[in-house]
Amino acid sequence: MSSKDKENGWYEGINSNGEHGLFPGKNVELMMDTVSHPEIEETCDIDSNYEELDAVEIRSKKSSSYSDTSESIDQDYEMIIPEPEDKGEGNEQSPKRTNRLYQFTKTQAEPFISGKTVKTTTKIQLAFNEYGASWVYPTVPLECIVTNPQIETKYSGMKKYISYQITPNDTNVSVYHRYKHFDWLYGRLLEKFGSSIPIPLLPEKDVPWRFSEDFIQARMCGLQIWINRISRHPVISQSEIFQHFIRKKDEKEWKTGKRIAEKDEAVGGMVFSEIMPSSEFKLLDGEEAEKCLTFAKCMGESVRNLITVTEEHMARCTGALKSEYIKIGRAFSDLSASFGKSTYHGKGSIENALSFVGKTYDDIGNLHFDQPKKDAHSLIEISKEYKGLLTCFPDIINVLKGALEKAHEYEKLAHTNKVTLKEKEAIVFRAGIVSSAIEAEINHFNYELTSDYKVTVQHFLYEQVQMYNKITDKLREAYARFEF
Repeated sequence: MSSKDKENGWYEGINSNGEHGLFPGKNVELMMDTVSHPEIEETCDIDSNYEELDAVEIRSKKSSSYSDTSESIDQDYEMIIPEPEDKGEGNEQSPKRTNRLYQFTKTQAEPFISGKTVKTTTKIQLAFNEYGASWVYPTVPLECIVTNPQIETKYSGMKKYISYQITPNDTNVSVYHRYKHFDWLYGRLLEKFGSSIPIPLLPEKDVPWRFSEDFIQARMCGLQIWINRISRHPVISQSEIFQHFIRKKDEKEWKTGKRIAEKDEAVGGMVFSEIMPSSEFKLLDGEEAEKCLTFAKCMGESVRNLITVTEEHMARCTGALKSEYIKIGRAFSDLSASFGKSTYHGKGSIENALSFVGKTYDDIGNLHFDQPKKDAHSLIEISKEYKGLLTCFPDIINVLKGALEKAHEYEKLAHTNKVTLKEKEAIVFRAGIVSSAIEAEINHFNYELTSDYKVTVQHFLYEQVQMYNKITDKLREAYARFEF
């Protein structure tokens, strides 16, 4: 809810947590549906509520939705208030933030395949080998380190936000970005590359305790994982938009680069216009496309199941399993105490040995309790990352299928002399660009998938071995106490 100070152009508002504050109305654009939303009467400060509001969906603006002359970095987002859906009498469905702003269909690449051209200075090269097309990788892999989170203020301290230091390995020159800049980058990458490359999801934003130390560290870890994936991609990491994000320190240069990125015409299906020509482009067949889609769906189900099973295992280790070992330990300790009440002269040895067994099972319970953060946590994190990536593939395969269908359509038309051979060859060539680019991404994705799970599961098993070795050592030591 908000009310406007018409004299000064500022707004007084209440966010979803009941906190009061002032914010400048010029920094936001409110797009109201015909449905009345009494909880948001006029407008809200996106900058101050961007990470707080649950009642709206916030998404990156496209360049056509606002004036290019604006220099305010805080005008980069708009609020879309969705129309509520009836869920029975008196109930409304709460709007949720969507992680994917765009969907790509079979017709996404048709303008490019049909010969539409756009202005672009970027050139993406493909290589070809016995396994098909592949991206060309940089000689020195790019790495970006996210560190040094800082709580900063603006509007004379009325607005707080967290910025993170980003340092690329090739220059060691740092820049600072806040979460909404990452979200802006995510939206631009998805719009530009999402038709052929799965874009990893950002960590969630809507949390009321976002200035707590634990949250700041967890978000920084999530942003590090996200930027690691982007930095390793041979196309995205070298793109103008990502290079702009990790290089530009000057605020004016940053804003200018943002405006240029938002005007980019080589987005969606037109991103294929940036692929450098080659005589080795080829069309995948429909069966290969279906196999890729089947694999993505099957892998997605397996990854979701692994997340569920591993989370249940973590819950047992930190709950029931630890409790069971403590119960066993207590039972042996009680038995030891009972021996202590005996008048038998040889009671000391058995009493001490049983007491040690009790402590041993307490220790084993604690080992199980501490273990998930050493192994299961990393397994869950990589699986959640791939869960998001795999949801992108149906759209990507749709684009591929559309290109293949267009090529086959023109081959049939040429066979019946309804189009010229030259027209058919042009269509097939450009469809081959789409097909080869997506094949390159599929090969890259499969390599990353294999490598990541090899390293992660190997680490998981190593830590499991270490834990059970400790358990074995403790049990052997307890066993030795009974040699009297």
